[in-house]
Amino acid sequence: MVRDPALTLTDVQWVLGHAHLTTTEIYLAPRQDEVVAQVLAHHARQADRRAEPVPPPPAPGYDPEAMDVLFGRSS
Repeated sequence: MVRDPALTLTDVQWVLGHAHLTTTEIYLAPRQDEVVAQVLAHHARQADRRAEPVPPPPAPGYDPEAMDVLFGRSS
């Protein structure tokens, strides 16, 4: 249950009947294979980010924020 993203840690605490959240937290220790997989995924994401071309800066006179909005580079 702890690994289910739809459940909060306090939900799991209640289901297990733990009085203290620290008791439930012992189930949060990741397994070695999970840590290795997460680190490898992190490095893959970083490599993908480095592979993305960096857009050139806007020409003088253009508002960089307006260009980001225009080309969908902002949220």
